[in-house]
Amino acid sequence: MTPGEGAAPLDWGIGEYERTAAELEPVAERVVELAEITSGERVLDIACGTGNAALLAGAAGAVVSGLDSAPRLIEVAQGQAESRGLDAHFVVGDLEELPFGDGSFDAVLSIFGVIVASDADRAAAELVRVMASGGRGLVTAWIPEGAISTMGGVGMRAVQEATGAESGPRFAWSNRAAVAELFGRHDARVEFEDATVAFIGESAEAYFDRAQSEDPRHLLSREVLKRAGTYSAVRSAMIAALEEGNEDPNAFRVTSRYVIIRVSRDD
Repeated sequence: MTPGEGAAPLDWGIGEYERTAAELEPVAERVVELAEITSGERVLDIACGTGNAALLAGAAGAVVSGLDSAPRLIEVAQGQAESRGLDAHFVVGDLEELPFGDGSFDAVLSIFGVIVASDADRAAAELVRVMASGGRGLVTAWIPEGAISTMGGVGMRAVQEATGAESGPRFAWSNRAAVAELFGRHDARVEFEDATVAFIGESAEAYFDRAQSEDPRHLLSREVLKRAGTYSAVRSAMIAALEEGNEDPNAFRVTSRYVIIRVSRDD
């Protein structure tokens, strides 16, 4: 997931989320490194998408399960695992109602996945429930700042104006006190690590237009804005947000900050 996440329900299987997933591979690599996966451990990747973290954990010798709400992405992840000869199984499911038994996994990972839950308390409870005693969880969450976040905010507000719908309050996964309190209610402790990931392209406009043609969120919002007759103006405003934050005078590069939340059970 990229910063500026909106609250609208979305089929992540439309478009080509694979390209967005590729941009997030460095995040998955860092999370799996921190998880210190060892051979034979049981690992779950929640809201796995095309399986970035799951595939890396499988390559480290783990017995991997991945869950996502999008059937097409599950098919992609399963195909990748089979082509690499990994011990991995992917299922379609709901991150707020995980189809796994208590204490099933030594490590539970989620790369910008758990943070899209409509019920953060339920999602946190489920993550802790399936984590074995002595296990660990690692969840990434965007820090709402920077060019990508600003761009996403422009688009989200435009969609809300076009539809007349307002998104309800979302849990602030970047608020460390709130996250600690959330997991504390489920007898778990948290630690935090700051990190960054870069998004690059030939230009701000080229980066935006590629996302418009591939990313499920952009595909959905583009159709809404075109019907409202505001797409051209909003497109210009979103590109301007990217250009303002551009770090590369000869191309396009912006850096987004995120936090890695380490979860451990108190028992």
